Amino acid sequence: MMMQTMIVARRIGVARGAVAMVVGLMGLLLGGCAGSNTALLEANRALQEQNTKLVQDNESLHTLNQQLQDGLSARDKAMAEMQALMNDMRAGRDDLSAKFDQLNATSKGINFGNIALDGPTDAALRELAAQHADLLEYDAARGMIRFKSDVTFDSGRDTLSANARATIRQFAQILNTTAMAYDVRIVGHTDSQPIRRVAAQHPTNWHLSCHRAISVLKEMVGSGFSPERGEACGKGEFEPMVPNSANGDTRKNRRVEVYLTKQVRTAMGAPEPMMAPAGPSAKPAKPATSDDFIK
Repeated sequence: MMMQTMIVARRIGVARGAVAMVVGLMGLLLGGCAGSNTALLEANRALQEQNTKLVQDNESLHTLNQQLQDGLSARDKAMAEMQALMNDMRAGRDDLSAKFDQLNATSKGINFGNIALDGPTDAALRELAAQHADLLEYDAARGMIRFKSDVTFDSGRDTLSANARATIRQFAQILNTTAMAYDVRIVGHTDSQPIRRVAAQHPTNWHLSCHRAISVLKEMVGSGFSPERGEACGKGEFEPMVPNSANGDTRKNRRVEVYLTKQVRTAMGAPEPMMAPAGPSAKPAKPATSDDFIK
């Protein structure tokens, strides 16, 4: 009995110790869980804040990436448009180059004038050139009469010689009769010899060539040639027939060329003479003469 009582007591003591131990352990566990929970909460809060920051950074990166994509798209579009423009320009250049080559091939060998004169005019000019071979030449292929300056003018002068004036009057008669269907373009040329003695009257070879062409035209007008049918200009030394010599004195390049051209103004009619303003003392305008044709 006593033995049983001791065993029970012992068992009750063990139970009490176990309960105490459990209570102690529970206390320890409860105390440890509270501290761990606080740490976990703080760690969780830190992770949430970090996650929020990562989400914000990700959104910023997404926005930046979208901007970069838009920029690349705009660049690609601009490059495509530029390439298309370059292709158009290249095609236009090639087209212009082809047209230029075609025009160049067509015009190669064509000289100014280059018209087939009618039979009577051609015959009259051939006869004129044959009569004055020392003074002029006739180029039938170009419809052109060429006066040799050395026998038409004195050196450095624009005054016609007596022989040249007589020949030009004959030429004007042909233009006033047989060649009435043509206008003329008179072009003066010089060599490259510098102007010295007569620089006051003719500062450059351009001036001298122009003045000589004008002298020929004025002589024609004085012989009854209609002023509106003619024009005069000068090329100076810049269209030589042959290369100029070292000192510029090249006789063949000193010349005045008269081109016959088809009339293009006749469809509009001849210009009407200018009239003075109406009034009590109004008078008809005086017709142009050779003296006041070129002022």
